[in-house]
Amino acid sequence: MVPLGRRRLLGYVIALADTSDRADLRPLEALYDEEPLLPAHLIACAPDIAAACASPLRAVIQAMLPPALRAARPRRRVAPRGPRRRSLGTPALRPAALGEAAPVLEPAQAVAVDRIVAALDAGRAEDFLLHGVTGSGKTEVYLGAIAAALARGRSAIVLVPEISLTPQTVRRFDRRFPGRTAVLHSALTDAERAAEWRRIRAGSASVVIGSRSAVFAPLPTLGLIVVDEEDSFAYQQDRVPRYHAVDVARRLGRHLGIPVVLGSATPRMETHHAAACGRITRLRLTDRVRGRPLPPIEVVDLRLELAGGNRSPFSAPLEAAVGEALARGGQGILFLNRRGSATVVLCRGCGEPLRCPHCSVALVHHADRAGCVCHYCGHTRPLPAACPTCGSPRIKQLGMGTERLEQEVRLRWPAARLLRMDRDTVAGRDAHVRLYEAFRARDADLMIGTQMVAKGWDLPGVQVVGIVNADTQLHLPDFRAAATTFALLTQVAGRAGRGDEPARVILQTYSPEHPAVRHAVTHDTLGFAAVELAARRALGFPPFSRLCTVTRSDPEDEEARAAAEGLRGRLGPRLAAAAGAALEVLGPSPAFVHRLRGRYRWQVTVRGATLDPLWPELPAGPGWSVEVDPEL
Repeated sequence: MVPLGRRRLLGYVIALADTSDRADLRPLEALYDEEPLLPAHLIACAPDIAAACASPLRAVIQAMLPPALRAARPRRRVAPRGPRRRSLGTPALRPAALGEAAPVLEPAQAVAVDRIVAALDAGRAEDFLLHGVTGSGKTEVYLGAIAAALARGRSAIVLVPEISLTPQTVRRFDRRFPGRTAVLHSALTDAERAAEWRRIRAGSASVVIGSRSAVFAPLPTLGLIVVDEEDSFAYQQDRVPRYHAVDVARRLGRHLGIPVVLGSATPRMETHHAAACGRITRLRLTDRVRGRPLPPIEVVDLRLELAGGNRSPFSAPLEAAVGEALARGGQGILFLNRRGSATVVLCRGCGEPLRCPHCSVALVHHADRAGCVCHYCGHTRPLPAACPTCGSPRIKQLGMGTERLEQEVRLRWPAARLLRMDRDTVAGRDAHVRLYEAFRARDADLMIGTQMVAKGWDLPGVQVVGIVNADTQLHLPDFRAAATTFALLTQVAGRAGRGDEPARVILQTYSPEHPAVRHAVTHDTLGFAAVELAARRALGFPPFSRLCTVTRSDPEDEEARAAAEGLRGRLGPRLAAAAGAALEVLGPSPAFVHRLRGRYRWQVTVRGATLDPLWPELPAGPGWSVEVDPEL
């Protein structure tokens, strides 16, 4: 506890010195932990991580600690014993594992494990891209490499992008390494996270599985880091410190001299480019295990369906494929990356949508809540009987989300047992675990879901995957929109055909000619990467440049715009003097969501081969936020 003026603040000791050039030092008032909370490698890397994501060092150190250990209170209250009913994701309530022998690896898997273990034995900080098609057995490579690390007295971190993937991952790792795993993710209570964290810090767990923040697990003998589905946007922290877990993992790997494995069927363009340039070692798994074929993907042009009078969410091929799978006793996944009942509530009198009063977005209608909801700030209001703008009663609910799709499925297949997985259905404690377990146990025939069901699930009963609308993200004003769409389509298609029964994928789209769709249909990751990288090179987007976006937010639109314009005016000449023409300052412009939670947002973006001259010029303080594109 540190006295600072009249305040008392919790501080973190990151280094000790015998002397000081200050004569007015004040003594610490209390010391809450006699032993260091964080291992030396995390403390040593913290300044580097803070600089990379343009965040305060204190914020990075706090991100490394579980919430219960950040509070300024005595140590005896930091780690409470926890609730009586623990999360299903924690070791206390997971079924006891007896251990499982490792299977015989296929040749490509064995080569990948050998390359990773060679780096581990050499103490070499080598980054690997494990690039394998869906169902190629990437997890067995992870398990084999981790087993080698454990045999050498080292420990490992395994990152997964979505909490919904954690139960499956934990089960597999528990079976292989019984009694040696721990989990860290946001679905745990503060008490549970603190308890798991202390188990890890004490060396009682050797394999940590978790989402983004688990990259900071305090393992004292860390020897390997695995990032599964490395292309997921879930690895980007959306608040200060705005770190990217892949970037942090690679920095830790370089500091410790250990291998880092980035696994994906659809790597980011930045990762593709780094592998092509030799900065990352690419390990290929080109075939599915046991010779299973990739599922054929049939494209349905929704423009032709509409012209033929079909206004149902199900094209004739999709309806037939689902019906056939259900008749055979198989399961199916229907993917739609929008939640809610209607994506917009529109007045047909004046044309105005029903908007959030705090954010510059349209409200989404949710029938199960009997109201309209903002997906950004959570504002809710009843569905109005008349337009708030013009008073017209001609209110129409347009568009479709997962909730409405569920209603349509119940009408079309009333005997089918349904589950829905989206942000609304997994809000409760352990809901994601229960949904996954129910579908895995075949207690349901169809799963309707958003991107939560697109990655990682290994369910042999799935005989049909229907992509209800492939275009939901394709035309967003984001240079990554095509790559994001390609990854989602390829990944969700990969949920099919993992068992012995034949499987089909039906992809419905209004843009069948788009490269993201054409290459997804043939599972051609390298072909799409060549097209996408050529386009980014021509336009100067990452990985051929770096981006830093500085956002100013304010309750008044004019104040936010003026502050952003002032920043633009200062940055232009200063960066020109420091870096010549190497840095380009763009904007200011309104943010994609211009008003968010009652505050207007204006952005200035800096683009260049290097951002080093920018760091001293970045603004700080309330109202400013900085997001830096990770460097690969």
